[in-house]
Amino acid sequence: MSTKAKKDIVYGKFELDPDEFSPKNVKVRITTFIDEDALTEFKTIAELQGTKYQTLLNQVIRGFVSGSKGNNGSDGGGLTVANVRRIVREEIKKKQA
Repeated sequence: MSTKAKKDIVYGKFELDPDEFSPKNVKVRITTFIDEDALTEFKTIAELQGTKYQTLLNQVIRGFVSGSKGNNGSDGGGLTVANVRRIVREEIKKKQA
């Protein structure tokens, strides 16, 4: 997918900032299926963090993609599959306690 070419974007009397159309700021609607238990846990974790579950999903996806390119960050605590699984297990244990 591509975004608009870098040029002045005018909407009526307003000039829009080209950064509004950077890939990180452009939202794309997709349809996918997620296991209900996984979605419930994402919503629970997001609520505990005071954020939206879609934001959390984007963070996990972005972290996974960065990790698969060998860019896990310097602390080694990036959002890897293992870390997401660990977080979900911890949250499940908290709910069961």
